[in-house]
Amino acid sequence: ACQRHVLAALRGLYALRDIYYFRYVPYLFLAVLSYSMGYVLLAFQKEDILKRMRASAVSLRRQNMEGLLAMFMLGAVLWLISVAGVCVLFGKEFLTSPLIGYYILNTALMLGIALSLSYLVGIFVKNSNMLSGVSNLLSLGMCFLCGTFVPMNVINKGVLKVAQFLPVYWYEVANNLLKSHNTFSGTQIRTLYTCYGIQLLFALAFLSLALIAGRMRRQTA
Repeated sequence: ACQRHVLAALRGLYALRDIYYFRYVPYLFLAVLSYSMGYVLLAFQKEDILKRMRASAVSLRRQNMEGLLAMFMLGAVLWLISVAGVCVLFGKEFLTSPLIGYYILNTALMLGIALSLSYLVGIFVKNSNMLSGVSNLLSLGMCFLCGTFVPMNVINKGVLKVAQFLPVYWYEVANNLLKSHNTFSGTQIRTLYTCYGIQLLFALAFLSLALIAGRMRRQTA
């Protein structure tokens, strides 16, 4: 009996470490991508480069598609590094977990949100100082409000109601659900997929806004 209790405690310890690792993924994605993509987009907004791109034989649509492809390649590299990190830290405990697919899907959706939001930020910022301020506001602000740095059970309920309008909140709700269960009831699985669906809608909304804003900016430049 004592041995069973020890094994259960060790499994709980691994689960706790696992949840802590994934809990901070939104900050990693938002902070790294907003800075890196922001500086790249700032470089492409220089007047000389804009004139050369407009004079190029490559159509505007193809330029946008190639830019999006480069953006997703950058995000894919960061996502692979984060997944490799959890595999190195937890090894077999993570790779054999029945929840591995849910965790990977949750991080992939968060990556899509971070990519599209970073692309949107990069279009609007005009200099590096502005980029630094906006990136810090988005990454730190959302992570503090949505349960990344502070557990949700100690955050004021009024703050959580506001946080529901932010994408990181739904990532953390799904992550907490995965932490607490190895199997799911019908209600729990619906809650989990609701979190996934809302994250997907946020990513598509940010991407659509970024594409519209980019086209309007080029037309007025």
